[in-house]
Amino acid sequence: MAKDIFEKVFIAWGGTQKLASLVGQRIAALGFDPIVGGGSPTELFIGTQVFSQIRACTRAIILVNGEGIEANPGVGLNDNLMFEWGYITGTYSPNKLHVFLIDISVSDLPSDLGGSWATEVTTDDRELEEIADSIVATFQKDATRHIELDKLKIMHMWDDVKRFVDVHDTMPQCSDLELAQYLLHTAEVCDYFMEEEYTEQLLNKMHPTSALLSFVVLLLKANIRLGLETSGLAKALPFDSFTELRAVFESKFDFSYQDEEIDLWLRYFTNRRLSLLYRLVTLNSDFNDAERRGLLTKAQTFLEACGQILEDICTKYPSDVPYVNLYRGYVERDTYRVSEALGLEEEAEISNAAALVAKEAIYLTYQEKYPHDTYLIRQLAQEYYRSMAERMDFIDDVTEKMVIKRTLETFLSKLDADNGRQHVVLEELRHKLQ
Repeated sequence: MAKDIFEKVFIAWGGTQKLASLVGQRIAALGFDPIVGGGSPTELFIGTQVFSQIRACTRAIILVNGEGIEANPGVGLNDNLMFEWGYITGTYSPNKLHVFLIDISVSDLPSDLGGSWATEVTTDDRELEEIADSIVATFQKDATRHIELDKLKIMHMWDDVKRFVDVHDTMPQCSDLELAQYLLHTAEVCDYFMEEEYTEQLLNKMHPTSALLSFVVLLLKANIRLGLETSGLAKALPFDSFTELRAVFESKFDFSYQDEEIDLWLRYFTNRRLSLLYRLVTLNSDFNDAERRGLLTKAQTFLEACGQILEDICTKYPSDVPYVNLYRGYVERDTYRVSEALGLEEEAEISNAAALVAKEAIYLTYQEKYPHDTYLIRQLAQEYYRSMAERMDFIDDVTEKMVIKRTLETFLSKLDADNGRQHVVLEELRHKLQ
């Protein structure tokens, strides 16, 4: 069973291994998975073993003990520690490196490490356990500090995310928490690139050890199944699939203790998928009007929850506001379609207009930030122009309708000039124009 693990931590030490072992035991109790460097060699060369240990981790603690200097007067720190430190520095980003100088200062370091950020620790005849507690307290504070990721950048990183998934079991490029966020925030990008089958293969070969990543992988595999069984959310969802997928998306979870932001995004993700399940199953012909209305009302309830969660995210994480427009566009368009199916014309028009505003905003924002990402820009443009086409149903002004139609025709002719594979949204646009 998957556990609550933050990430694997390599512990390099110079001096006494006992302190490194105590630190390892204490961070393990906090939810980290430590690997203490050295020990009994399991590969032909000790260097090979250390390389493997470091590559299996995504964060490092380096315990630089003054004993290393005393043991090598006139030379400095012991060679093994310097070897590991250099490799770690070239492997991890600076925010993943935690250096503790025990009874020495930064000025004692070699010149090439003089600029290193480090915490100085004075033993002052303290027991080893107390020193370990002090080191772990500082590490915990730094290692669990919340970092807001740039979600638009994650969208742009789709090729990197696939590679991260591919090597995560053997040579992780990021922590389980980071990979969970990368996967969650590229779920829609996967659909835009029409790579569901390949992504499913990557997810199926993973063996996550943390509860968070295991849950995200479960959700994404269910999401891929939802898309494939409904031809990209365009066809009816079979009822047996509805009940099976509903059980997945209704799973109880709480990861707020680990990261409140991803917990909120997971709540948005599951609520929106539940709304899709309830709406798409109504496209089957074997429901009477009362049953269909009941299912659509449930879908509406989940969409209202999605809207509130997105507002909470914007309030707590203001830097996500431009990115949230992507999901606000989905929610408003879904609300428009559900309201229309329920005969709520006024509500449908309000949501239809809001969807167009949100989709235009994310399209223009992403285009400005990543002007060379032509493929993804085109997918966002398709979403935007589809909402523009749907807007015609609520416009009486003949001139305004003519402007929209000419705008859409120009867009379609440009896309038709591209012989590449097109997204299902284009067929919806053509149908709307007819």
